[in-house]
Amino acid sequence: MRKKKLVGTDNLKVYSQDTNSEFAKLISENLENIILKDNSIVTGTVEKVDDKYVHVFIKGAKSSGLVDINEIPHAELDSLDEGKQIEVFLERTEDRNGNIVLSIEKARRAKSWKKIEQAFEKQEKVSGIIKNTVKGGVVVEIFGVFAFCPNSQVADKPIKNMNEYMNKPMEFQIIKIDNVRMNVIASRRQLIEQEKNKNKEKVIKNYKVGEIVEGTIKAVQSYGCFVSIESLDCLLHSSEVSHLKISNLNDMFTVGEKIKVKILEIDTENMRMSLSVKAMIPDPFETIKDKFKIGNKYDVKIVKLTDFGAFAEMQEGVVGLIHSSEIKHMQRNINPKSVFKIGDVVKVSLKEVDIEKRKISLSYKDCTPNPIDEFIAKYPVNTIVDAKVVTKKDFGIFCNTGDSDIDIFVHYKQLDYIESSKALDNFNKGDSVKVKVIDIKDEKVNGSIRALKKDPFTFFDGKKVGDIVSTRVVEVQDNGLKVDVGPDRYQVTLRKSELAIEKSDQRPNRFSAGDSIDAAILEIDQQKRKVKLSVKKLEQQQADEAIEKYGSTSSGQSLAGILGEALGKKDQKKD
Repeated sequence: MRKKKLVGTDNLKVYSQDTNSEFAKLISENLENIILKDNSIVTGTVEKVDDKYVHVFIKGAKSSGLVDINEIPHAELDSLDEGKQIEVFLERTEDRNGNIVLSIEKARRAKSWKKIEQAFEKQEKVSGIIKNTVKGGVVVEIFGVFAFCPNSQVADKPIKNMNEYMNKPMEFQIIKIDNVRMNVIASRRQLIEQEKNKNKEKVIKNYKVGEIVEGTIKAVQSYGCFVSIESLDCLLHSSEVSHLKISNLNDMFTVGEKIKVKILEIDTENMRMSLSVKAMIPDPFETIKDKFKIGNKYDVKIVKLTDFGAFAEMQEGVVGLIHSSEIKHMQRNINPKSVFKIGDVVKVSLKEVDIEKRKISLSYKDCTPNPIDEFIAKYPVNTIVDAKVVTKKDFGIFCNTGDSDIDIFVHYKQLDYIESSKALDNFNKGDSVKVKVIDIKDEKVNGSIRALKKDPFTFFDGKKVGDIVSTRVVEVQDNGLKVDVGPDRYQVTLRKSELAIEKSDQRPNRFSAGDSIDAAILEIDQQKRKVKLSVKKLEQQQADEAIEKYGSTSSGQSLAGILGEALGKKDQKKD
């Protein structure tokens, strides 16, 4: 018996009974230099199809491979005739049973992934179909591989209804792949923008700066309008709409409206064009100074009302501001809506024109009678009027004559010569009072009630420092005594330090309300109506006088003795 001889390739062993036989020779020739690798795509030949498997012959394999019939669509299954060449994925050259493991589905996937890689490397367009939606995006089938496309990359604008995009062939661009996880990210927006950019380049080449063109309003925003010129969306900024200030662009433009614009700027790098409407209209501010003169009066139309004033149109494109302080005399913070309505035609005077800042200041009150002039004509300074208290504040009262809009203000110091806020306690809203007009300045009228009374300070007319006056204690205070002087009871504060020469006697509580006290005038200011009194100065004067007349401390006689003697002699003279 002949010994078995081994023939074959590196990964396939074949045993033959007869190495010289034609069959062994044929196998040897067919297997020579064939190397099968796991996880690779190979071409096989269909041997037969049964209920479970497709039997495929792979050249170089020691046995036929099996492909699960469930991997193959029914439409393709019928075409798998014996002898047909098909591509399969070789998972393993040999399983534990010695069979070759094949897959048609994996072969297709591997081929698809190869196409994915090539398309990504070359940045080619690929056809894809959106199959379903997931969180944050959609699933797109590309070459049989499922890719993820974020919502922001499906289109170049927000999508209201994704159903319109489902199950329709569309072009995508693969922007990222992960070979390990076999993940794919695709974008449709990039292709759209690329196409737009190509179109933008074509459009931009057709236009020049300064050219007037027609466009269509595509969108209206708070900051401006987007105008479509051919396929290029251009910005018409709100500052370029009008020489007027426009508060709401929706009041001026409608989406779909045709509009003529002037090209201000062309940005070839970013493929943008800036537009203007007002550039086609002469600037009315350039002729303002020629047409309108400061101080002159003009009829204007109220076009806008705000909390701080009213805007009035002087001519088309020229709007000035009537500030709230320029609406009514004597009232600076008046609400413009209480005086004007939109559309009112009123007369104003031109106060100021600032061409650089494009501001015009107008005055309504300058064209209306000033009630202060009427008041002055009727009640000049020093006039005594009958009035009623209309308002009472911590700092004074406001009075009105009843025939004028002008209130007369009386500060609490002008209520009484006592000059104390306590004087306010004697006045209430609705009280009838006589008021003297003492000052009219800056459209304000000041009055006085005390001016109608005799000034108690006249008691000091002709008096001088050192003169002795009699006082009456009105109030005992911690820091001294409040006393009144003279028949009209002018009030003065005797400071604690001025109550006596001796500190032990400088106690205010030594005195009571109603006590009479003699004091010397320490200071007197006729202009400011101020006077200071001192008992201490009086005692010092008396001491100096007694020493001069009756002796001195150097004679051995005490100051008390000298004063006692002097007072005794005064008493003798009285007797």
